Amino acid sequence: MDTATFLPTLVALALGFLSIPISYYYTLACRTLSPFAMLSMAGAIMTGILIITILITKSMVKNKMYYGFAMFVFSGVIDILSGLEMDDIVHGFMTLYLKHGEPYLMSAWGAVVSYWDGTVHLACYLAMAYLSSNGRSYRTIGLHWSSSILNSMVVLLLGACLSQSGLGWCTVLNIPYVLFPLAVAMQCLTEPPSFKLQTNGKSSWLDKALVILLIETAFAALLKGLAAVGSQQYIPSWYRNLSEPILQQEEPAPFAAIQGLITLFYFLPGSLIVAWGLFVNPAQTWLKDLAVILAGATLHAGGSIIGMVYHHLTKVEHRIPSTVNHSACLAFWAVNLLLAIVPQIVAVRLIWLPVQTKPQVEQEIHKGSNKSHQKQKKKTTKKLKEN
Repeated sequence: MDTATFLPTLVALALGFLSIPISYYYTLACRTLSPFAMLSMAGAIMTGILIITILITKSMVKNKMYYGFAMFVFSGVIDILSGLEMDDIVHGFMTLYLKHGEPYLMSAWGAVVSYWDGTVHLACYLAMAYLSSNGRSYRTIGLHWSSSILNSMVVLLLGACLSQSGLGWCTVLNIPYVLFPLAVAMQCLTEPPSFKLQTNGKSSWLDKALVILLIETAFAALLKGLAAVGSQQYIPSWYRNLSEPILQQEEPAPFAAIQGLITLFYFLPGSLIVAWGLFVNPAQTWLKDLAVILAGATLHAGGSIIGMVYHHLTKVEHRIPSTVNHSACLAFWAVNLLLAIVPQIVAVRLIWLPVQTKPQVEQEIHKGSNKSHQKQKKKTTKKLKEN
């Protein structure tokens, strides 16, 4: 294996670890700075890191998207430090930024998504940095990641608008986390799929079972959404008060309730559209792309909510329901696991599991070629007789 293919990825990882001392000295420098000055310094640091990355890897990179992924590796390590800072495990790295730059992040949701970006997303950044630097396709992982991070950005920005502190200058630093994932998603959608369709377009017994699970997921999304908007109907009200009281948390921002609204207006119709496509014709390319996009967003949403209800920054009354109340606890896990896990299974089935096995497909192709050969033979015999 050529070690040169890994050099750009190793450079991105090394610069990512460089964020540890940089964030420490950044915090020291921010003691006397205004929020606008903190934003300017952060922008200057990121620009400098980008220039260094380009100078080192310019001759080794085949896809310019690599530089975006390398920068996100840098920020992914910073997010780990942010989560550790919020949990009082480390001190002096992101303290002033979290206090004065984006104070709404000092919450259970902020800590959980910081860890998520520093682990799950960081693994995606490194994988896509490797693939893009070598000119290889990252279509599936790119769609999954972009929908995941865009879900977090929508919740973050809406939460910032509704937070007690409101929007600040440092909120501007989140703009690249919206624009770059959108660019990656558009590039992936315009790129022809690399997978080969091994299907006759008919739904199998597995597809019909997944259709049922997707319909159940849609009902779970409806329940969570109605509970998030404060429905006074018995079942949504019971679910909001006993099963998922985190939906009532408003300090420092109503992150869980915003995620519930996204679940209602996007995950609900998305699940139903995928269920319809899976039932009608699972071989459609748009269906595979939509399933991967839905899987990325729902996995992030489910992981953040489950993490919030266990985090120490969440008030006791808003945490996981007591196991004494079996029905409330069971409802919480049923709703959130359906929303998080079922889309992953559907995406895996559509991308990697064929409806029809290869031998069957090859047999049908062979039969078709035999028929065409016989027709051609008949035409040739007919012409000879006429002559």
